[in-house]
Amino acid sequence: MKINKTKSVTAYGMTFLKKVFQTKSVVLCLLTTTVFFQIQCSSKKTTLDKDESLVVKDIFDPSWLEATEGNMPLVISVPHGGLISPTEIPDRTCGTKEKDDNTNFLAYEISDAFEKQGKKPFLIVSQIARAKIDLNRDMDVATCENPMMYSTWKQYHKYIEAAISKAIEQYGYALYIDLHGQSHPVKRLELGYMLRKSDLESNSVSATAINAKSSLQNLLNMTGNQTLKDLLIGEHALGTFFESNGYPAVPSLQDPYPKSDEAYFSGGYNTRRYTSSDYPKVFGLQIEANYKVRASEANRKQFSEAFVTSITDYLDVLQPLIK
Repeated sequence: MKINKTKSVTAYGMTFLKKVFQTKSVVLCLLTTTVFFQIQCSSKKTTLDKDESLVVKDIFDPSWLEATEGNMPLVISVPHGGLISPTEIPDRTCGTKEKDDNTNFLAYEISDAFEKQGKKPFLIVSQIARAKIDLNRDMDVATCENPMMYSTWKQYHKYIEAAISKAIEQYGYALYIDLHGQSHPVKRLELGYMLRKSDLESNSVSATAINAKSSLQNLLNMTGNQTLKDLLIGEHALGTFFESNGYPAVPSLQDPYPKSDEAYFSGGYNTRRYTSSDYPKVFGLQIEANYKVRASEANRKQFSEAFVTSITDYLDVLQPLIK
């Protein structure tokens, strides 16, 4: 049998070239794919490195905040008396940085005075300086949008919410007081019910238009038969009890509203938040203690005794009225 060598060689050559071409294509594809993934991986790594360099560490130290459990329906927060000033935290770049001198010590004296009667308020005290965080503002303003302090803000308000929840669970309601200090010329306690001076002046005549604005709206809902005028400047108003125990206060029966040229703090973020309709069993106020009350240990002790008597008398009147 005769074999056509020319045809066989040609067919063999074509087959060989085809295999070589296919092999080169595979190799080329593999090389191209490898390069593509290398580029992708390299690009992703660069992005991650870049993102990681932009991350700001959220810092929280438990020593910056203090929460003490109580055994009565009184929750006291103290946001501006802290002295700890961590160097790794930059000072705030917005708002005031002024601290409320000795308000932390005043809160401890108040707690000690209650303990003599077998009672103890819930205390939430900030030990970190106001220059680093203002815990009587919403988070963005409190931190000046510095994410390093977000956890501190959140934890402070978790402590307040936990105290309020426990007080309500045990007693059915909570009296919330945000404790501050001021040095205004008229030396008296300024009781802030989220009402302006003009509102308080109007309330001495008629309260209808301002009920919903006040931090006592929830109390009005719980009692049913009280008026805002009674609660602010009546015989059994908290300010009236303070006055009767030797500490001038506005508003009260004796001093119903600040004059137009007199400085007065009406309340801030904490009072507005925790006495809102979101917390229907909470009522309260901001107390701005004048400097003389806070100036010395002796003064703080003396005031604390009057504070305990005033709060006790106030709650004794309200307790039977609260539904």
